[in-house]
Amino acid sequence: MSWKRLRRLLEPYGPEAALPLMDPQDPRLGHLLTPMDADPANVPTCVLVGVPQHIGIERNGGRPGAAQAPAAIRSWLYRMATADVQTALQESRLRVVDAGNLRPDGLTLQQIHDEAHDVAHEILDLGMIPIVLGGGHDTAWPTIRAFETVGTPYGVINIDAHADVRPLKDGVSAHSGSPFRQMLDAENSVLCAGCFVEFGLQPIAVSRDHRSLITDAGHHVMMLDAIRRQGADAAWEQALRLTSAAQRLYVSLDMDAFASAFAPGVSAPSADGFAPWEIGPALRRAAHDHRFTAFDVVEVSPPWDVDGRTAKLAASMIMQVLAGIADRG
Repeated sequence: MSWKRLRRLLEPYGPEAALPLMDPQDPRLGHLLTPMDADPANVPTCVLVGVPQHIGIERNGGRPGAAQAPAAIRSWLYRMATADVQTALQESRLRVVDAGNLRPDGLTLQQIHDEAHDVAHEILDLGMIPIVLGGGHDTAWPTIRAFETVGTPYGVINIDAHADVRPLKDGVSAHSGSPFRQMLDAENSVLCAGCFVEFGLQPIAVSRDHRSLITDAGHHVMMLDAIRRQGADAAWEQALRLTSAAQRLYVSLDMDAFASAFAPGVSAPSADGFAPWEIGPALRRAAHDHRFTAFDVVEVSPPWDVDGRTAKLAASMIMQVLAGIADRG
């Protein structure tokens, strides 16, 4: 596949993405994007892809609304100031391309996942970094499948209140609570031994058996209360060390990992959870590592949001990722 194939799979994000430049000394991210038809360049290139659907969330009993998330996140992301990334973008040491959205209308969840896999695989195969805007957390599974298709040993850090290792519905149907169960059950997987870390799980949001499923498979669970005792920075460094054998690293951010005071507009809100100042620096630190090759932000549900708080927080977390990649130099 190629950029041409991606254009056929994706619907461009509309003209509302364009922003007037009010002050040349204050460009916003929307002013500094690279178009899809730009000549290839041997620099880190992040590719935004929206997956506007919540079928998997509904199957898992969550609050619907995440189909609106890619547009809501972009509405804030494009308006973000660019102090930490402006130089890298203007000097073409970093590129950000918005490739648009999958077209989910009329498709089953399996068909959406198949197309999302094709898109993620193509982006990875081009040596670029997919940044997926969910949608439900089931969108993690197509990204994982893309890593499996590429065949390079990979690791995963899931920042989440929930483990998302539930079995498939009726043994066949994926949902927002199943992506990492599908990963653990995959045959002939190239997931690196011990390189899956669940970061921030809450005792009231994960069962004993699901937690044991992960640890019995040789992977790692870092509970929220243990992270607090250790300190978020030190705990994150530990998570990165645990995945250090992997040649590629995928970080997945479920917005319900944040306390609902910071992220009320999610599919399954948590009264307790992380604060933005704990996760933002962690994402920037991870993205600075050249092994960091995929990221997603999922489960934003705009109909339940307050003043766009959750979508704006999601956008700010993407900016932390971009800043980390810009820091690579």
